[in-house]
Amino acid sequence: MDIEAYRYCVIGPGRLGSTVLAGLLEAALPVVAVGVHADDDTDLGAIPRHVRVSDAALEGDLWWLTVPDDEISTVAARLAAALPAARRGGLEPVAIHSSGLGSIHLLKPLFEQGVRVLCLHPLQTFAGEPRAELLRDVPCAVTAHEERDLRLGEELAGRLGMRPFRLADERKALYHLSAVVGCNLLVALESEAKRLMDEATGSAGGLEHLAPLLRTTLDNLLAGGEPAHALTGPVARGDAGTVRAHLRLLDRESPRLARTYRALSLEALTLAAPRLDDEQVRALKDLLEADAAGAAGGGTAGDLAGTAPGGPA
Repeated sequence: MDIEAYRYCVIGPGRLGSTVLAGLLEAALPVVAVGVHADDDTDLGAIPRHVRVSDAALEGDLWWLTVPDDEISTVAARLAAALPAARRGGLEPVAIHSSGLGSIHLLKPLFEQGVRVLCLHPLQTFAGEPRAELLRDVPCAVTAHEERDLRLGEELAGRLGMRPFRLADERKALYHLSAVVGCNLLVALESEAKRLMDEATGSAGGLEHLAPLLRTTLDNLLAGGEPAHALTGPVARGDAGTVRAHLRLLDRESPRLARTYRALSLEALTLAAPRLDDEQVRALKDLLEADAAGAAGGGTAGDLAGTAPGGPA
């Protein structure tokens, strides 16, 4: 079935939904309405027709649910209950949700009414102004139980400029965990790095100081090959003295961050181990696996400043 034959309705015009809407419009696909809550006053520009979710069943025959994960099943049930008995031209309707974690079974109420169901999840972050280009060249996970629905999802993702790949429903939790660790937790980690740099410099420009280091690290990481090739710093050098100074400071000033430092440094040690000698690996492992009480030892901020002659490079 040609994807241009469908009448599209985006339900939930938040950050993702508004971006999907912009992508559909740029791709010249026929968007007939946007499903919103009764009190939603989102400005959707070129789409004048706002309908309640229950009325969306009458407006379209391809519904793209971009509501929060906890609402997908409820919205699917409301749509299913409102489906007309007879459908335009015998066209089989389609429902899509875009949860990175949620199973395709969240659309079960619609599936039981004969609706084709699939998941499309753009592997992208949507924190700014919704623009169609945010979807361009972005990997998109396609999940469906039937081959024809997988092909439909791939065709639609490609039409919006994305790069589709197939993802099994039972692997979605692992997939989503990867995305959260790589994106959201990275932001949390850099927030801590900014706080430390702000404190060290006595200013609020920590991210500006860190920016070149962050950009180069990310460029090196994405250049291809294994992540180990992008690893630098004291663990990569086998510099136990620097790591000890860091832990003394963290155990005194920020025990929670000290635990994070230990856990991530142990992961870094796994990457670095092939280029270190056995004694360096043992020393770092013993240091990082020690509990906070045993690792703390009366160090000062000067310990942190006085070691690591090569800095983070």
